[in-house]
Amino acid sequence: MKLLEIVACVGVTTAFPTFFSLWKEPDLRGLQLGKINFLHTTDTHGWLGSHLTQEDFDADWGDFLSFVEIFQENHINGKNRDLLLVDTGDKRDGNGISDATSPVGLNSSQIFNEIDYDILTLGNHELYTPEGTCLEYYNTAISENFKDKYVSSNVEFIDDDNNAVPFGNKYIYIETKNTKTRILVLSFLFDFQRSNERAVVTPALEELDKKWIKRLSESYKMDRIDMVVVAGHIPPSDPDNELRQVHDKLRSYFPDVVIQYFGGHSHIRDFVRFDEKATCLQSGKFSETLGFLSVDDPNSNNVTFSRRYIDFNKRSFRYHSNAKSLRTKKGARLSKKIHKLRNELSLNDVIGYIPQSYYLSARPLDSPENIYNLLTNVILPNLVGNVTDDAVMGRLIMINTGSVRYDLHEGKFTRDTTYNVIPFPNEWKYLTLPYKVAKLIERVLNDGPIIYKFSSPEMLSYSSIRAANKGFKCPFIDDPDLSEGFTTIDDDGCEGDDTPHRSQKRYHVPNVVQTKINNVSDDSLVNFVFYEFMKGHVVNATNEIMTRFYGSNFKKITISDTKNYGGKSTKTLFNEWAHNNLNDSI
Repeated sequence: MKLLEIVACVGVTTAFPTFFSLWKEPDLRGLQLGKINFLHTTDTHGWLGSHLTQEDFDADWGDFLSFVEIFQENHINGKNRDLLLVDTGDKRDGNGISDATSPVGLNSSQIFNEIDYDILTLGNHELYTPEGTCLEYYNTAISENFKDKYVSSNVEFIDDDNNAVPFGNKYIYIETKNTKTRILVLSFLFDFQRSNERAVVTPALEELDKKWIKRLSESYKMDRIDMVVVAGHIPPSDPDNELRQVHDKLRSYFPDVVIQYFGGHSHIRDFVRFDEKATCLQSGKFSETLGFLSVDDPNSNNVTFSRRYIDFNKRSFRYHSNAKSLRTKKGARLSKKIHKLRNELSLNDVIGYIPQSYYLSARPLDSPENIYNLLTNVILPNLVGNVTDDAVMGRLIMINTGSVRYDLHEGKFTRDTTYNVIPFPNEWKYLTLPYKVAKLIERVLNDGPIIYKFSSPEMLSYSSIRAANKGFKCPFIDDPDLSEGFTTIDDDGCEGDDTPHRSQKRYHVPNVVQTKINNVSDDSLVNFVFYEFMKGHVVNATNEIMTRFYGSNFKKITISDTKNYGGKSTKTLFNEWAHNNLNDSI
């Protein structure tokens, strides 16, 4: 029997005991505490109930609450230090605890809000639907607990009278409890163009040209503040350098004050130094990472910053809080609440079985362990639409890689797994095209720049490439006694992770992938099937290719030319495949 099967048989439901560990216990890297200390989360996407199949991320939100309470008691209280908790958005879409309710996030927002954050903001996933936006605004942004802590400088909420009001606060001012550090807090969402009718997003650079920012900078000059904190849902490093441009603009308003950024959206561990008094920390995704950052001597010319990426597990939490037992009354109560909710939502119900692990980017695209290879070669060919001429004509089926959100780990495939791996619903559209046109759409969509709407968020930021260009070269760790995991490269080098791991390779992930088709002549007509979400880009790519072949002597395709294909969603096809594996394993 395999380890997970043994654990299931003996009824162990909490973290594995030490003697069950597959790997040696590594020596953890400690934290450099400072005058001002931050704990940062971002892009949790509903992952509040731990990673049940990954020991490296076995802490749930109750364990996190216990950690915060013990850390505060052991490292902050009475020591002339302060601790601020920051979250930079995207709290839904990606885990059953948030997504199995209607509206999405109904219960998970209550669990999330049990952490007494000092600074919060929203991400793009709080803005896709009116229900999600209203839930975030009323339950969190203007709630009694967070109404003075929620910041969004460039997003407005459209209230029931159709008035645009700040989504929480345009800014807040904090004077910390112990060190009396004076902090001005701003927050910016990246240039997001798909918000629903209950919200308006103004590009950050446009917002920074408004009069209120100038007035704010005149009111909070150097003699009135010790630092500026920008808690935004923007990657520290991305192809457009949006946050770099935001920093350049803010530096013109606050020329000599410490500016500490907290980023999000691109789902990676990252740390960037913008100048001697400005850095940005981004703390991964899916409750895999708790980011730590300290700022010491912010009022001097010798200000120091120290960052650490903490693996989101009980071992790390015990170590960094200096606790023998990671358990407080509030934390234990919240863990019990999460366990009860998982049962109520039937998230532990077994749907199928996964015979091996499949990865988004840790294996090359043509590897049998790559999840997109599994999709295009095994799962998507099972799609049956309402089009009767498929068998005669042949077809291609295309999906965007960003629709798949997480690695698929060997073992039981539960109801929760379906939300983790493919959380989004989809409808299928199609065009009937000459094969010589259809076969080139994939290349056109992949050869251009990264398409933000399509790509897995991890592809939006290349911290390792940027760090390498600055001269960093970190060793590839190949120690078989260590678990495979994060070995991060950032602007401060190679040892930001609190836990040493065996390095995991990262391979390129394109914008789109598609099924294969054989023995079709170039002039044959085929049905080109794709997500409804992609129709604008597919139509544009088709017209570009048709122009190459026919010049201007053809009628351009429009979105209205795309037809409904029908058939089951990718999530349903995935579930059926896993269920068949379960039957085969019995």
